[in-house]
Amino acid sequence: MRLTLHQDEDTRVHRLRARMHGPLCGITTSMGFLTRYPGGPRLLVGTADMTGVHVRQDQPPPKAGSYHIGGYGIFPFESHIRSLAETLERYSGYAAALDGRFEIHHLSYAELAARGEPVLPPDAFRLFTDEQYERAGFPFDPFDPEAPSGWLRVGSLTDGSRCWVPAQRFLLGYVREREEPWTLPAVTTGTATHTTPQAALRAALEEVVQVDAAMGHWYGRTESVLIRPDARTRHLDAIVDTYFPASAPRPEFHALPSPDLPGFTIACLLRQPPGLVPEVAIGLGSGASLARAMYRALLEAAGVQWLAAWVAVEQAVQGTPADQDIYDLEGNVGLYATSQGARTVERRFALHTERAASELPPDDDRPVKEAVRTLVDAFEHSGKQLYFGDLTTRDLRALGFHAMRVWSPDTVSLPLPSAVPAAHPRFADYGGFTDDVPHPYP
Repeated sequence: MRLTLHQDEDTRVHRLRARMHGPLCGITTSMGFLTRYPGGPRLLVGTADMTGVHVRQDQPPPKAGSYHIGGYGIFPFESHIRSLAETLERYSGYAAALDGRFEIHHLSYAELAARGEPVLPPDAFRLFTDEQYERAGFPFDPFDPEAPSGWLRVGSLTDGSRCWVPAQRFLLGYVREREEPWTLPAVTTGTATHTTPQAALRAALEEVVQVDAAMGHWYGRTESVLIRPDARTRHLDAIVDTYFPASAPRPEFHALPSPDLPGFTIACLLRQPPGLVPEVAIGLGSGASLARAMYRALLEAAGVQWLAAWVAVEQAVQGTPADQDIYDLEGNVGLYATSQGARTVERRFALHTERAASELPPDDDRPVKEAVRTLVDAFEHSGKQLYFGDLTTRDLRALGFHAMRVWSPDTVSLPLPSAVPAAHPRFADYGGFTDDVPHPYP
C-alpha cells in the first residue's frame, strides 16, 4: 500500500520557506512585505532578495532589490510562493552558469562558421540601428563576426537539432570576457520554475509569448483589445469588488494579440485619481485561460503600482532627470508614474478595439504536455527557432523544483527601456517599428 501525505498550501509554503530563507546561507536571504497604503487594494505585496551569487562570479554586489523579486496575492500563500519561486528562477540562471552545466567556448562567429558548425544566421545579430549605436552612452556594441565571444551549444525544441548560440544572450549569469563585445544581455524572459519539468517549460514558453506580444504592441502598430467584462469574468470581477477600493477607477484589461503564437497576453491598467502617484500602472499576465491571465495581470499591476510609487520618490530625492536615457528596469517605472508618463500610456492604449470576454477565443484546458506541444508547434509552423536548456541544479531539485530556459532569436525579449532592438525583424509582424519611446514594463 502506498501512502500519500497531503498538506494544505500554507503548510507547504512555510516548509519551503524554512528551507530557503536564511540571512547567511539561504537562497533567499531576506523577505519582507509592504504595508498597504490608505485606499490601496487589500493585497499582500512581498519582496525578497537572493543569495550573493556575485561573490562566486567575482563581481561587485548588486544594488539592493536589483533582482526584482516579488510576489503578490490576495492570500498569504500566493504572495509567499511567488516570492520564493521567483527567487529560484533568478538563482537558476546564475547557478547553472556557475556549476559547469553548459560548456562555453570562446571563439569568433567567423571561426564557428568556417568549421561548418551550426550557428544562427547573421540576421540574428543585427538588432540595433546605426543611430542607436551612435547615441551617447548607448551600452551595446555592434556585432563583430571576427571578435571572440562566448558560445554554448543548446538543443532546439522545434527540430531537435543543436546550435551554437551567444552565451551572453542565453545565460543570465554569464560573465563575458574582458575583450568580448557587449551585444545584448540575457534577461529572465523565458525562464521559469515549477514543481515539474513540463509545467516549468510551459510557463517559460508562455512568458516568451507574453513579452513578445507586449513589446510588439508597444513598439509596433497593432491595436489592443479592450475586454468588456461579462459572465466569463464574473469570478475576477468579484475579486475586484472585494479587494480593490471602490473609490478608484476599475482595472482595465487589454488583450495584446500575437500575430502567430497562441494563448492570451493581457495588460492590466490600474489607475488612481489625479494627484496620486502613480497615476497609472501596468501589469502583464499570460496563459491559456483568459480569466487566469487577467488575474495574473491584475496582481502584477498592483505590484508595479507599489514599485512605481517607491521609484518615483527615490528619483525625486536623487533629482534624476526625467529626460535621460533609461538603461535599467526601474527608471522607466518611475517615468510612467508621472502625469507625463501616464499620458503616454493612455495614448498607446487608446488605440484599441473592444470585445466582450465571451467573444474572445476559448480557454485551452488540456493537460500540460499537450499545451507545451501546441506552443512548440506554433513556433515551428511560423518559422521560428526555439532553443532550450534545463537549469535545474541539485539544490533546486532537492527543494522539489525544476527550472527551464527557452529562448528564441525570432521573438523580442524584454529590452532595456532605452535600448530596444529597433532593427529586430520581428517588429515587421506587428506592423513595423514606430519609435523607441521607453516601454513601461519592469
